[in-house]
Amino acid sequence: MTTLHALVLPLAVKGPDPADVKPGWLGFVMFLALAVATVLLWLSFRKQLKKIDFEEEPDQPRTKPGAGPRSGPRSGPRENHGGAGAS
Repeated sequence: MTTLHALVLPLAVKGPDPADVKPGWLGFVMFLALAVATVLLWLSFRKQLKKIDFEEEPDQPRTKPGAGPRSGPRSGPRENHGGAGAS
C-alpha cells in the first residue's frame, strides 16, 4: 500500500503545467454548443407551455361566513380530481 502512495502522491501534488492548460478552440466550441442547446431547450419549453389548456373553476360565492365546503362533517363521497391514487 505504501508503494502505491509513493507512486500516486507525487502525481496528485504536482498537477499540470499552467502553460499547457488552455481552453483553445475545443473549449470555445463546447461553450457555444452548450449555449445553443440551452436556447433550443428554452424555446421548446415555451412551446410546450403554450399547448397547455386548462379551465380554472370560478369561485363559488358563499352565503354566510364560514359556510365553505370544509366547514363541517362531510356529507357525501369525496371527489377525486386526478390526484394520487386516482383510478
